[in-house]
Amino acid sequence: MKPSDIPSFLGSVAPFSELAKTRLTELAGQLEILRIDADQEIGQFGAAEPQDLFIVVDGAVVLRAEDASILEHRGEGELFGHAICFGAGPRRYSVVATEPVTLLRLKSEQLAELGRQEPMLASFLSAGPGARLRAADQRTVTRLGQLTLRPPITISSGASIAESARRMADHQVSCVPVLDEQRLVGILTDRDLRNRVLGAGVDPARPVTEVMTPGPITVSPEDRVEDALVEMMRTGIHHLPIQNQDGGLVGIISSGDLLRLQSPHPLRLVRDIQRAESVAAVAELARKGPGLLAGMCRQGSEVTEVGRVAGLITDACTRRLLSLAQDELGDAPMAWTWLAFGSQARLEQGLVSDQDNGLLMAESPDDQAADYFKRLADFVCDGLNDCGYVYCPGEVMAKGKWRMSYQDWRRTFSGWISQPEPKSVMQSSIFFDMRGVAGDIELAGRLHGEVLAMAKDSKIFRRFLAAESMGNRPPLGLFRQFVQERDGEKTQGLNLKKRGVIPIVDLARVRALEGAIGVVHTEERLHAAAARDIMNERDADDLVHALRFIGNVRLRHQVALYEQGEKPNHLVDPDSLSGLHRRYLRSAFGIVQTAQEALTNRYQI
Repeated sequence: MKPSDIPSFLGSVAPFSELAKTRLTELAGQLEILRIDADQEIGQFGAAEPQDLFIVVDGAVVLRAEDASILEHRGEGELFGHAICFGAGPRRYSVVATEPVTLLRLKSEQLAELGRQEPMLASFLSAGPGARLRAADQRTVTRLGQLTLRPPITISSGASIAESARRMADHQVSCVPVLDEQRLVGILTDRDLRNRVLGAGVDPARPVTEVMTPGPITVSPEDRVEDALVEMMRTGIHHLPIQNQDGGLVGIISSGDLLRLQSPHPLRLVRDIQRAESVAAVAELARKGPGLLAGMCRQGSEVTEVGRVAGLITDACTRRLLSLAQDELGDAPMAWTWLAFGSQARLEQGLVSDQDNGLLMAESPDDQAADYFKRLADFVCDGLNDCGYVYCPGEVMAKGKWRMSYQDWRRTFSGWISQPEPKSVMQSSIFFDMRGVAGDIELAGRLHGEVLAMAKDSKIFRRFLAAESMGNRPPLGLFRQFVQERDGEKTQGLNLKKRGVIPIVDLARVRALEGAIGVVHTEERLHAAAARDIMNERDADDLVHALRFIGNVRLRHQVALYEQGEKPNHLVDPDSLSGLHRRYLRSAFGIVQTAQEALTNRYQI
């Protein structure tokens, strides 16, 4: 390499690729070109004292730990030296050339000065993979406490219904929190007045406490606006009291407040779906979902929020279709629950998704009841297909065989857990991501609790599940190069769902089953596992940020395809990413590899 070639080469190497051209030219004059023979040791690194930074121009090196085990192979465009970290932090390692190699060396004192001038570069070089991704996760977050909301109009718990209604009318508000000695005990909304007072013929002179909603769901000023949105979508409520840490009432956030913040808005879409009068109307509204989610992404929403909203839109379609089905079929002959599995259950759907669902009946149905629930399941699954949630390729649907009584569901799970074998474990994993969507939700909760207890008590089943999760490995090959999917001779790209998202989902599922953890959202599973000392807190947080980064890359890829009129997929061309983003992606995949190795050791796979 000639000195004149160094600036252009640095421009292709992250994180130097983020520097201005003038800075690259200046830096090129400080770099020393070294040529090292094969099998020659280049140095020992990871000590406390400052050390030089090396960039591989051509050839390859191997990084070895103190016990001589191989940490990594690194090739063209890769770095090593004192500033480069592994896993959760720095460690000692040696570097040996595995073939003739050309290096660029930046002396430690020059590196320190460059770091002072370019904090981004210093932070990137000195951080481990998890910290690197946490630094990249710098999205703007709006807290409820940052919104300008009017002071709450309240009423005493000793007031009458009529007094409360007059107070709402005088101040032109749609709800009043009910206080007992400054303590929030309930909330009265205009919907309560319509349904519980006027519609029910209740005397307005009666106490407000008889018709209010007691113990309302609340949020805090530190909660994100997006969290309030998701809570309203999940519960179907339109007002959330905001309380500070001392329990004092700060204000009320309404669906109207959120609708004014952004348009088009998922709350409006869910509201319209809830009012749709036919399957065709539900389907027409549902097909607006991908465009709305793409708009959220363009406006800065990240994959966790978009996934939650996507899942709640699917929930809304499901509930409305169930309601329309019962309008046609009549009331069900027994208690039942509509179950969501997989990404819908976890609230982690992407821009498009197929359907994974089942039906839980409280008892074994007779012929008449069986016919009712078959017609119900066919109606809803066919309607979801019309909405764009295509039939599950694996036939995990209530319209198929996944429509059973409580005892049959229990026996099915017991069979998987007590007599595990690779094929059944592979097919069953999606069912351990379970959530009741409609009907008797407590029935689903009871079944889920029994399933978790069975799985916790069967280490051999979890070992099979852990072994099965190793089938999807991050796409990193020798020299940490990306390994792309292939279709014959054609390279297709990185399958970020199969090789990035699913491995983390699988890891979190196994860890959750170890502790019978009831939450199914992947991030919540990881944090809960760390809270119960099932896994290291830093490792869990690293996986959360790896999942977010991989998921955001996939989401933006899907949005770009959608806006070009193409069907969204999971295959991302690494060359379409910036050098810095490719480096972040390698860090994320490295975190997944480390976590898989830990799970392999834990279960002696």
